[in-house]
Amino acid sequence: MSAGGLAGVFPVLVVGALLCSMPAATRPTVQFGVRVPGERAGTPVIRRERRAYYWRTAAIGVCCTLVAVATMGYGSWWLSKIILLLELAADLSCFWVARRKIAAVKNADGWFAGLRQTVVADTSWRTDPPRFPVRWLMPALAVMAATAAIGALRYPGLPAHVVNESGHRVPKAAVSVLIVAGQLYFTAVYSGLMLIVYRSRPDVDADDPAASMLRYRRFLAAFTRALLTLVTLIDTTLLLVALPDWQVYRLSGIGQALPVLPFAAGVLLLAAVAARAGQGGSRLNGNVRGLARAAGTDRDDDRFWKAGLLYVNRDDPALVVGARFGVGWALNFARPAAWLLIAGTVAWWASLVVIGAAAGI
Repeated sequence: MSAGGLAGVFPVLVVGALLCSMPAATRPTVQFGVRVPGERAGTPVIRRERRAYYWRTAAIGVCCTLVAVATMGYGSWWLSKIILLLELAADLSCFWVARRKIAAVKNADGWFAGLRQTVVADTSWRTDPPRFPVRWLMPALAVMAATAAIGALRYPGLPAHVVNESGHRVPKAAVSVLIVAGQLYFTAVYSGLMLIVYRSRPDVDADDPAASMLRYRRFLAAFTRALLTLVTLIDTTLLLVALPDWQVYRLSGIGQALPVLPFAAGVLLLAAVAARAGQGGSRLNGNVRGLARAAGTDRDDDRFWKAGLLYVNRDDPALVVGARFGVGWALNFARPAAWLLIAGTVAWWASLVVIGAAAGI
């Protein structure tokens, strides 16, 4: 299996597995993008829709992976991308079917009727904020420095054009620029996003605020370490991609898949940490002795979540909030800064595409 073939099949397999397992990692009080009271988390409609979602998305993932493997080596480079997009569309359809059915029962039975809906804030997030683990960023910076050093040493001895793994002749300057730019992008973006998260308010469960804050702090620390490890492994993958172009070594046969392995290991590590912790640390131990549970329940805020996935709330100053499905965070699309982040990301990728097209990559 070539590196290109593995790179085409791996995203289909991983995305299918992640989307299939997301309900298990989501908060019990948020089911398929629908806010539910804690005592309703195990109702028959939720259990039924979770089972149906697991079976449907598992079947979709298996079928798409088999198609990706069967078509590997045939057609254009975009064939695996089409399979991935179709897989995403099918899995999201399963999500929306489950969401619609749960929301219908919730509204018909009035699950929040008579409940005291409250919003809880934790002042210790400002007086004793968590510290960003800067030392976990050092390995990624070291890989970037090693890449720049190797590229600088090899650059004078390379021909004006080098033949990359796909057989195209490209300028040696373009290869060096794109590799280092890619490392800089992933390192800066992921660490920058986590810095924003560290300055954003956490989601606190109204019925058990002390325990949920303890779980969230543990979740944030573990998730950040895993994400920065993934960044290091992505930078390592980019370095391994560049070394054959810089004529440091040559890979053949199954060895061509070597550059993909660090990235694959990082994704699996992050997925394992996320699955163990759950969204906001909901699956971690958060026992706080001596404190009784609160009497309220979380506010029913479904109206701010478009399609159960996109958060739009003009009255909320937060730029990022906890995601509604799976593990992670979501942008508040009512904030102009969110659109600036999206525009910056699109502009960066567009510039890389233009540079690559100009270089013939």
